Amino acid sequence: MIKIYGRQNSSSVQLVMWAVAELGIENERLDYGHSHASTQTDEYLALYPMGRVPILIDGDVRVFESAAILRYLAAQYGTDDFWPKDPARRAP
Repeated sequence: MIKIYGRQNSSSVQLVMWAVAELGIENERLDYGHSHASTQTDEYLALYPMGRVPILIDGDVRVFESAAILRYLAAQYGTDDFWPKDPARRAP
């Protein structure tokens, strides 16, 4: 199951959660950042040295930064209608 680290009220996390919902991916979101669990612990910094949210963990794959996470989700889980395999179709 995909894990997403980041608080619900983060706009970056909301983008990721929207994509996960659109793709119908089973996930677990963990509250990190601001008044939630700290992003400055050794454990968290080992996942993402910049100490920010969101982080996506998918098995052995770790992705951070919302735009990179969105591209990963689309490529990994999206259909050709959602994320065309042909880069020329994605470009317009």
